[in-house]
Amino acid sequence: MKLSELDKGFGMPFCDISIVPVPTEKKSAYQKFSERMAVIYREFGASRVTGFWQDEDASDGANFHAGNALATYDTGSLPNFRKLAGAASDETIVLTITEWPSRKARDRGVKAAVSDPRIQATVDEEPIFDGKKLIAGGFTVELDVN
Repeated sequence: MKLSELDKGFGMPFCDISIVPVPTEKKSAYQKFSERMAVIYREFGASRVTGFWQDEDASDGANFHAGNALATYDTGSLPNFRKLAGAASDETIVLTITEWPSRKARDRGVKAAVSDPRIQATVDEEPIFDGKKLIAGGFTVELDVN
């Protein structure tokens, strides 16, 4: 389905994307936390919640640029998720995408979710990651090739 077809009467798909370094030793705890949060966001209208645990071996930057283009950069000078998020050597980058049918659905859903007692209760839990390192933003979907 083309995005223009989805837009008729419903709005364009919208995504909340977050990137956060998580202590590698806390992977299991983070996954359980994420699963709990995903259930809540789905209840409030998210169409999909996807979490990605970075594979460091496949993230060196050499895989994402043409060989000749890399020759113009110093080794290690290209930004990467680890550098941008301020990850320590014992942390792994996690990227989460929460998909919504539209921006309007997202605004309603997030407002309801953050007021939900299950989300409010997480404030008193032992932190799994350093929230100061969280990078997040909302994005309109401009390309979706299946």
